Amino acid sequence: MKAIDLHNHMKEIGKWVDWENTVDRFIIGDPETEVKGIAVAWQSRTQALKEAIKRGCNLFVTHEPTFYRHREDSDSIFSDPQAELKRKFIQDNGLVIYRCHDVWDQMPEIGIVDSWAKHLGLGRRVASAQFTAVHESPAWTLGDLAKHVAAATEYLGQPWVEVVGDLNKPVSKVGIGCGAIIRVRDMVELGADVIIGTDDGTRYWYTGAWALETDTPLIIVNHASSEEPGLRNLVAYISQQFSQVKTEFIAQGCMYSVLK
Repeated sequence: MKAIDLHNHMKEIGKWVDWENTVDRFIIGDPETEVKGIAVAWQSRTQALKEAIKRGCNLFVTHEPTFYRHREDSDSIFSDPQAELKRKFIQDNGLVIYRCHDVWDQMPEIGIVDSWAKHLGLGRRVASAQFTAVHESPAWTLGDLAKHVAAATEYLGQPWVEVVGDLNKPVSKVGIGCGAIIRVRDMVELGADVIIGTDDGTRYWYTGAWALETDTPLIIVNHASSEEPGLRNLVAYISQQFSQVKTEFIAQGCMYSVLK
């Protein structure tokens, strides 16, 4: 297969994507490159690129940006010396970087939102909207739900969560978003009485204050932790659709540690 075959496949299945205005594209490298192996990760950080090369992969599928901006469609991104250094590394090693973001955020059943819900062991979905879903809670209080979420993210290097609200407050409907897209008010309007959000999708000076004053509990995890289950499903999907080449998952997990 050639790298362009993956892009064409994503265009075919991603009917919800505006393909004239999307970040899902080849970021760097020749789309006509013959693929030796495919590496998939949440983010195309340099260490992950090195690991891909070590595993014999020359097509790297990333969910998040390579050069530190959401939209990487201008050469101005290379005014950052680190971005320019990274570009040289990618070119020198013959890598092709493809971004799969808008397709996989909304992919039914195995995309980011539904994979996160299944990984958390949430109950029946009772409502949904774009990038948002509300499920029955697997625990009856905020404190118990927070412990439940922390147990689910422990293998990602995040055995803890941040919590806003009374730990004894009863909860029944859990709102989840898609990575950094945490539309708290939309979730509440859909019936959620507790929100599982992400650290870079939640601004404490705004969302946290609103949550406290409306008595809407928040449980916060790292953005990367919330999306890795969906990326693992992306690996399985690509492996099934393009079985003629190997597809490798490069786990990254939570981006930081917490010390006390």
